Amino acid sequence: MTSPRDERDQNDLERAAAETREPGEAARIRAEDDAETRARQADAGRELREAERTLRDTGRRLHADGDAAGAIERDVERTRDLTREVAERARELRADTARTADRADDITVDLERGDAPR
Repeated sequence: MTSPRDERDQNDLERAAAETREPGEAARIRAEDDAETRARQADAGRELREAERTLRDTGRRLHADGDAAGAIERDVERTRDLTREVAERARELRADTARTADRADDITVDLERGDAPR
């Protein structure tokens, strides 16, 4: 038979053992949690680096597309200017042709009258 004192001593020993196990368990849990946190941080870091690369690449493509759009815009402006120039020269040619036709008519009339061309 155990005495009440022996039971208290045994309970104290069990309590002390439990307290010793708890900090060990808490440390293990904390270590696991820390490892999971580091893994999540590493994943997040990889994702951030990938996002940064994607942004950089997209920025380069946008810059190149902007340059290409600028070149197209300059080509369109040159084409517009050339089209205006061609249209103006066509008007001038039509006017010259009309004057030449009028002059030819005048010469024909003069020749039919027997006059010398003016």
